[in-house]
Amino acid sequence: MRSYQEIFPREGAYIDPIAHIIKKTLLHPVFTLSVLGYLKLSISNWPSLQSLALYGAIFSVALWLNELLSRNSANNWCTDSTYDWKKEIVLVTGGSSGIGASVVKRLVEDGVRVVVLDVAPMPSDMESKFLTYYRCDLSDECEIRNICIRVREEVGHPTVLINNAGLSRGKNVAETTYNDISITIRTNLLAPFLLTREFIPNMIQRNHGHIVNIASMSAYLPPAGLADYGATKAGLIAFHESLGLELKLKHAAPKVRTSLAVLSFTKTPLFKGETNQSSFLFPLIHVDTVGDAIVDTLYSGYSRTIFLPGIFRFFAGIRGAPEWFQDMIRQGSKSLKVDFKGRQEIDSKTGKLI
Repeated sequence: MRSYQEIFPREGAYIDPIAHIIKKTLLHPVFTLSVLGYLKLSISNWPSLQSLALYGAIFSVALWLNELLSRNSANNWCTDSTYDWKKEIVLVTGGSSGIGASVVKRLVEDGVRVVVLDVAPMPSDMESKFLTYYRCDLSDECEIRNICIRVREEVGHPTVLINNAGLSRGKNVAETTYNDISITIRTNLLAPFLLTREFIPNMIQRNHGHIVNIASMSAYLPPAGLADYGATKAGLIAFHESLGLELKLKHAAPKVRTSLAVLSFTKTPLFKGETNQSSFLFPLIHVDTVGDAIVDTLYSGYSRTIFLPGIFRFFAGIRGAPEWFQDMIRQGSKSLKVDFKGRQEIDSKTGKLI
């Protein structure tokens, strides 16, 4: 039986589930076309109502067609039915807490083999025969290289890579140190590049696999004091977009999937506080809502771009808006009461994570 959380949104009543229900019912082409056909046949003397039904039908068909084209384009117009989740190996960075832990828990419960790379230890209640943990400082290139060799030798070639690990120092540019900047860029952006480089050759050879990158709305709307974090997430989006083209055009591996999650503030150890935003439009997202979206995407076998909350999909195009409008939207971030510093500590002498 499904739990309460699986039936009702963990965030309470907000726009995403309502919009989803409307799209699957009132805006479904089957419904709108049926209404249009009924009105045409039975109420010929209500032209205004017929016109409204016609526009609704056109809109619903256009919406359905747009989703169909987007999904197929993102997946190179091909399917991959070879996924066997008893044989796949999923590598998750930052899997000991937050979003990563949510993904790991669900996969392990389903009997999927999971490898976790994290500088923080795994909680004892997450131990499982399906889980292999490696302590790895993802800001250290040598550690990444050595751990990747061990993963291939001791577990096997990962067929799914989830670049989830990220950190935030939460300092203004004028106050930050060399170590703050370096460790943020290395962990959030360089590590996904290196890990993808390590594991994607086998995926290309098999024409089978999935790379998932966890980005942020700060890539589009970076608040003051989050320049380094926002810059790494913007770079991760560019990496994701270019990688998809490379797989298709350079390597002839169209079935290797690439997905992206663009998230607003999520209830993780990385950020604390309140956003002072509308809980209906911009709720704080529960980690399991994100975890479920990622795992569902993996199980679908298709590439996907996930926006949570979904309304932020419309904010992604703000880069093309007039400067005054962009500035007005960005200045709205000054009302945020969020601690961007996260929980990571850096050794001032070595510049490494403690």
